This record gives sequence, C-alpha cells and structure tokens, in this order.
Amino acid sequence: MKKYLILLPFMLAGCATILGKRSATEDEQAVILAKRAAEEAELKNAERVLEKGRFKEAQILFKDFYGRHQQSSFYQAARLGEAEALDGMEEYQQAASLYRDVYLRTIQGQPEIAALALYKMSFTYEALGDDEKTIAALLDARKLSEHLPLEVAEAEIPARLAAIYGRQGREQETVDYLSQADKGIAKVLQEQRPQLQPGWLAKTYFQMGLVSTNQISEENFSEFAQGQRWIQVYLFKAMKQNDETWSQRAQEELQNVYRNLFTLVESSQNRDVQSRLGGDLLDLMDQAELYKPILGQKETTYEKNFFSYLAEVRKKLDNVLYGSGETMSLTEESQRLNSIKRAGRVKPDSLLPEEQKSPIPLPPKVVPEEDPNL
Repeated sequence: MKKYLILLPFMLAGCATILGKRSATEDEQAVILAKRAAEEAELKNAERVLEKGRFKEAQILFKDFYGRHQQSSFYQAARLGEAEALDGMEEYQQAASLYRDVYLRTIQGQPEIAALALYKMSFTYEALGDDEKTIAALLDARKLSEHLPLEVAEAEIPARLAAIYGRQGREQETVDYLSQADKGIAKVLQEQRPQLQPGWLAKTYFQMGLVSTNQISEENFSEFAQGQRWIQVYLFKAMKQNDETWSQRAQEELQNVYRNLFTLVESSQNRDVQSRLGGDLLDLMDQAELYKPILGQKETTYEKNFFSYLAEVRKKLDNVLYGSGETMSLTEESQRLNSIKRAGRVKPDSLLPEEQKSPIPLPPKVVPEEDPNL
C-alpha cells in the first residue's frame, strides 16, 4: 500500500480570514506557521509507518491525529491515511466506507484528497472481488487527474486498469493501457526529474504491479494467472531499483502472490483440477524466470531472494503434481484454505487448458541492468 501526503495549498498570506477580517500580526502568523509545521511533521511520521507496512500502528497514529486536530486542514488527509491502514489490515468494508465518506466530504473543497480517495478505493474494491466497481473507481479518479500526482494519473492508474482487463481476457484494452503506463513513466521522468525524490520510481513500480489475491478461487485461478502475466513485470522493475523500502515490499508482495497461488493448488481435492491449476502456475513461473538476471548482470538482494523463493515453490509444486499426489499430506495453511470456501470472481473458463493460447508476448531473456526509462 502507498499513501500520498496531501500538503494542501493553504497559503498563510491569506491568514486574515483565520482571525476574522483583520490581518494577522507577525506573532500570530508565526504561531500559525509553527502549528502547521508540527501537524505536517506528525502526519508525515504516520505516513512513514504506513509505508513500512505497519498498518495497525499507522491506523492508531492517523486516528489520534484527527481526533486531536479536528480543525486542521490535514483532517481529511489523516482520515484517508486511516482508510489505507484499514485496507492493509484487510478490513476492506470499513476501508471502503471511510474512503467513500472522505471522497464525498472533499470533492468540493479538497479535490486532491477526493481524487486519491477514489484511486485508493479501487484497491479495496479489488480485494472485495468487485472488478466493475474497481474499474469505475479508477476511471472516476482519472477524470480528476489534474488533482493527482503525475505518476498516479499517467502510470499507476493505466497499469491497474491493464491488470483488471488482462484477467478478463480483454487483450486490446490491456495492451493499450500498458502502453499508456510505460509512456506515463517516461513523461514523469521528462517533466519532473529534478524534483523527484529518491525511491519514487521503485514506489511507483510497486504500486503499478500491486494486485489482490484475496478473492482467488479454483474457478478464477486461470483468469488471475492470465492477468498476472501482464503485470508482474512492474514488481520485478521495483526490485531492480534496489530501494530499501519499496524493492523489499515488491519482493514480499510477489512472494505472497506465488505463495497464495501454490497454496490453492496444493489444497485442491480434485486431481484433474489440481493438474490444471498447477499447469497455469508453472507457466506463470516460467515467465517470471525470464526476468532473472543472467550471469554477469547485477542482481539486487531482493531479486536474489525472490528467485530463491521461487525455486522452492517450484520444487514443492513438482512434488504435488508429479510426486505422491493424493497421498501427500497438506500443509496447515492448505488445510485451512481447503476448509474455508471464499467467494471469488466465478467465471469458469470456456476452453480446455490445451485449447488456450496466451496472447502475451514473453519478455526477452536479457533484461537490461538499468531501467530503460532512466
């Protein structure tokens, strides 16, 4: 998850309205400036905690902030931060309600916050398994693109739309939005390079590759894998940036995707279904291997750790598919998954696995050491 701190254009040159109709004295302006600086520092600290993935702690910080600063211009920004923390804690319904409330309360006076609330709401709807609402939130946020950070409007939103259309099998829309996303990164570099903060590219790539596995089921497994083939490249690019925060989170996120996919394969009680799902997972892993740096190329710690993990998953998957099969005992996680049937996007594939041909062009084996956009 990621939060953009909203530093609203609240200029102290207009402080006359704060103290009635008269102009503020220098002392009064100094007090206002100091108070605002303290609030901003406090909110930035909460944001750093959120970026580290410490969601419960972040929620407490954001909630405490707006509880004590109800007249602050950062009040709704803090509520937006709490909604994102709730999303990270997998409290999706609460997060969706809070995002919507923030949007409705800020669309007129603070459109920067409203636009981000819509964008962030899309992650929650995806986790809840509602692709239509996810797409609607992203498209509505894009209509407010003038109020969004450039990388969100030009790169992250197109990439997220591509991920959804990819798993729906809408190839042309997927290709179009991926092209827009890549052009968006180039645009940001061209227009904002001097003021870009360290780690921004890793952060952006992480957000572009972020997907939810919350609603994966046997019925929609193949669709999810299809979408993942299009979008996982961005998490590899995030790992390549070698950023302490965002490259590590990209590694953890992609490992979590493969862990959840494998767990679903392992827990399947139908041998034929298990073989079909396992085949989809093997194809996805084969594509992922093409992003592994070859001998002589620089490999970040995050890439090394991820591909070591992927090798372990492949070994376990081989055992499930080609080993003792049904006589193998399930892991505790797989037993739990098998006993709890989660509602997902139920849309069975109309074609048999052998009849399906992936339209996705595979990446070249040689991956540039440095991102081509830099």
